[in-house]
Amino acid sequence: MSAVRVLHVLHSMNCGGAEALIMNIYRSMDRSKIQFDFLVNCFDEMFYEKEIEEMGGRIYRMKFLTQVSPPVYEHNLYRFFKRHPEIKIVHSHLETTTGIILKQANRAGVPVRIAHSHNSRYTRTGPAAAIENAYKSYCRKKIVPNATKLLSCSDLASEWLYGKDKDSAILIKNGIQAGRYAYDESVRSRVRKELGIDDNITVLGHVGRFNEQKNHSFLIDIFESYNKLNNESVLLLAGEGALMEQIKEKVYKKGLERNVRFLGLRSDISEIMQAFDVFLLPSLFEGLPLVIVEAQAAGLPCFAADTISPLSDLGCGLVRFLPLSDPEIWAKAARSSQPSRLKTTQIIIDAGYDIRSTASELLGIYLCKNQLQEAML
Repeated sequence: MSAVRVLHVLHSMNCGGAEALIMNIYRSMDRSKIQFDFLVNCFDEMFYEKEIEEMGGRIYRMKFLTQVSPPVYEHNLYRFFKRHPEIKIVHSHLETTTGIILKQANRAGVPVRIAHSHNSRYTRTGPAAAIENAYKSYCRKKIVPNATKLLSCSDLASEWLYGKDKDSAILIKNGIQAGRYAYDESVRSRVRKELGIDDNITVLGHVGRFNEQKNHSFLIDIFESYNKLNNESVLLLAGEGALMEQIKEKVYKKGLERNVRFLGLRSDISEIMQAFDVFLLPSLFEGLPLVIVEAQAAGLPCFAADTISPLSDLGCGLVRFLPLSDPEIWAKAARSSQPSRLKTTQIIIDAGYDIRSTASELLGIYLCKNQLQEAML
């Protein structure tokens, strides 16, 4: 029997938490049984594109709701699914828009339709926000009637996307290759040398896309307060995004340009984290961020916003949740932390956040006997 093709629907396959998770799963999946394809609305070459193609994945591109009207988008989705009867499983990661994706997949006869919630909130501001939010509400109502499986990364993510049906969702843990992140003094020394950071410098670190959700503006305020307590400190920011230039401007206005480094997109986050002493995550909202799993696997003291699910604390004794009311609270907490760089690999594995566990669970969902028999008809 040939591999069952699973279509993942996302905006792109560039760097991001959901994208990194899917690629971790893809690398660990038995591709003789399951093969991944991708439907995106990114028309430029993507960060993971070459690797996807090397593993046998297909990439399809389509204009999404930011580029076409809802009726045109729904019509194009239906036509796409009808043209690709080989796709037996659709796995959508597009938050509320998942509702119309699965609606059209259902209409076109795709037998297995999976919704996956990675977040705990959606925000959009500006003149068109009211109309867009109303449409998103309409889309959300279409998820449960058209999904054959509901998945989420946390309790908050289930509640936000599925509402009263939250208890029907299956928790899929954001697994990583835990051993890759285990603290290694030689890697720390090499990375710091490459970045020109002396051993006596305290490094605060963050990994995330530059958008409103990740709250980089508050992060700069935290570091400004911290740097007053300890001027031998550096903030490393890995990632890119629409707000990067705005954040750079804030850094320059505060006179912190010598202490804040913008690393851009990195494929070596497991090594970059070795150079950190403290990890900061002041997000306005999250489902269960992959990056805080990675930071705990690296043995880092983690300070996260109290808006984030308590499930983010994997029992390593490294996570502290703080309010977003005052950056000085964060600075003082980070200053008082004692980086012990614990070896936490086994704790991460025992908590179920090793990628092999995640891939195995998803494989079971994809190859569920009744669903698979229907899909192969």
